[in-house]
Amino acid sequence: MIDSATCAVCARTSETYTCVACMSRIRGLLSALPEQWTYLHMSREREQRGGDGRSSTRLHAPLPGDEAVLNLLGPYARRNVTDAEDQVGLVPVLAVLETWAQVVTEERGLTPLRVHVSSLTDRLLKHLPWIAEQAWIADFELELRGLMKTIKAVTRTEPRRIPLPVPCPSCDMLTLVREDWSGWAAECLACSSVKLDERDYQALVQDIVSTVAITAKGQEV
Repeated sequence: MIDSATCAVCARTSETYTCVACMSRIRGLLSALPEQWTYLHMSREREQRGGDGRSSTRLHAPLPGDEAVLNLLGPYARRNVTDAEDQVGLVPVLAVLETWAQVVTEERGLTPLRVHVSSLTDRLLKHLPWIAEQAWIADFELELRGLMKTIKAVTRTEPRRIPLPVPCPSCDMLTLVREDWSGWAAECLACSSVKLDERDYQALVQDIVSTVAITAKGQEV
């Protein structure tokens, strides 16, 4: 075990090489990956969007699903990538997990695994106490965290909060947001009572547009 006064991941004071909080976060990321893998498969179809005015004629056949999802699902080449053959697009989930699981397998003299998200995450979870003592733990945590962020941006299993460019009708601050699955077109982060449906929000936008137009016209006179 490597002695340390600070956590190798978060640099906070710690009696262990990786603090308890970071260990819990890494365990949570690994435990959530099999479920997120299932959501990725459910997200393969492209989102249906309205027409963009372009010709429907294509030079190439469309991909059989969302390109980002297909990249994350793989497959991938199990060989070193040369400078002339850089990885294109998002790195597949299994590529990330197999790379780290292979390090554990080789350094601990374990039996090679079947390349499957559950078996790979199980191995990493079972050997997490050992992983937490390795010099590369910070890289491991960073890559897992980045991978999960990328996956959740696709699967949308956590609500997104989108800032809106319209001031709140109550406090007049730019604190209106639209949050996935809330049921409201706009809510104010400062005024708990301000919750607008789509009709009210569009009416607010039109009022602001009209006010701006009247002000601009008055300045021209």
